[in-house]
Amino acid sequence: MFLNCYFKKTFYALLLFLSIFSHAQTYTVDELDSLTEKYRIEGDIKKSIALNEQAILQYEKKRNTEGAIGAHINLGGLLWYLHRYKESLKHLENAENQLAKTKNPFLIAKLHGEYGRNYASLGLISQSTDNLNKSISYAKKIKNKKQREKLLYFYYTWKLQNFEELSIVDSVNSVYNKRMELSAQPLTFVHIAEKLLKNKELDSAESYLNKAMNISGDYSLYQKSMTLLAFGKLYTEKKDYEKALEYYFGSLAISQKLSRKSDITNAYKVISETYKFMNDDVKKNEYLEKYSDSKDSIDESEREALRIPVDKIINSETKKERKERVRSYIIIGVILFLSVIVLVILTRRYVKKQKETEEIIIETLNETDELKSKLNTAFEELSKLASTNDPFFLTRFKEVYPEFYERLTTTYPNLTANDIRFAAFLRLNLSTKTIAQYKNISIRTIESRKYRLRKKLSLPSDVDLNKWMMEF
Repeated sequence: MFLNCYFKKTFYALLLFLSIFSHAQTYTVDELDSLTEKYRIEGDIKKSIALNEQAILQYEKKRNTEGAIGAHINLGGLLWYLHRYKESLKHLENAENQLAKTKNPFLIAKLHGEYGRNYASLGLISQSTDNLNKSISYAKKIKNKKQREKLLYFYYTWKLQNFEELSIVDSVNSVYNKRMELSAQPLTFVHIAEKLLKNKELDSAESYLNKAMNISGDYSLYQKSMTLLAFGKLYTEKKDYEKALEYYFGSLAISQKLSRKSDITNAYKVISETYKFMNDDVKKNEYLEKYSDSKDSIDESEREALRIPVDKIINSETKKERKERVRSYIIIGVILFLSVIVLVILTRRYVKKQKETEEIIIETLNETDELKSKLNTAFEELSKLASTNDPFFLTRFKEVYPEFYERLTTTYPNLTANDIRFAAFLRLNLSTKTIAQYKNISIRTIESRKYRLRKKLSLPSDVDLNKWMMEF
């Protein structure tokens, strides 16, 4: 009886595998995208991943480059949903390595869009925005209106989040208006409602959330999840905590179905806070612990994956510097060549002026040495990079202070990228006021970050954190 049951299960699993395998042979890129999206919306991420993995094998076997690129990009997006950033970025790199073989704007737009999402999740906001700008540029070239507007809405949404993260109000309003011109989706109304909630305009916020809920059935489960979460915030503001919990748990259930760790983590947090308002310490602590565990898992994924884009940025900068170095050597070579010609001419014409000729040679060599010297000063402007909040600050800091960076990350592997960046500011002996000005945040926020960093470093309260960083 047991063996019969086992063989039946094996038989059905084999049928499912062969079904996916055989279907992948006939899928066009559009069909694969459609089925991928269908499985993802239904919450069956694993099935969607298996579909694209098998599709890659078939596309590569048939030498269908565009199909393979599309499947790798799909996997990049699906693995991003699961916070498996390292695997996601690897698939995107595979797609990028083959991108020169296609001029398909749809695929190019999607690739940069997925890079944009990954970089945003890893805190690389500038790189994220750069990739989203490329996505929007290519998306505008897509002839299919439905595809074009869908991608544009998607990329404007992520740019909007980036600008909100940076508190760039004018850019937020500009991108928001562009998105409104494309479509009024549930997330559009949720975004408006959340702004109204911040201003305590509860009736207006509820009106927009009702609009979002009324059309949520026509869009992905993710949009419904975000709508429910916003409703929970509304009822929290109304102090109707039982109702708020009802919406929060509804949002949590959808996020769990979709395997969206970040949304699950956020749901745990607001649920814990709601139980705190209700003076239910047991439930508050239960969900606070779930929130902490989930957040730690996400932080670990981010730390593990952050090395890939950082290495990519470093390699990109190295290639750029190499090109600049070659260009500089060519210029120097031309200068030297012309100098030699001039010297030969001067020598022939003014034999009696040998002394002047030697001075010209010495002067030319000095100019050459000066140019060479300038090639090695790429990382001497750390303070300027910090003041402009340049995304390459950390990369250059690592080059200038390699021993400090290696010792810090090795001794304290639990530090996030933001922790390391903040430690770098302190290593440069920047004052709290200066850091606050550079980051455009309050001094109180900087002090809070110092307190959290001190805890992670296990430093007693009487130790001067700036001095410790300078001597570490």
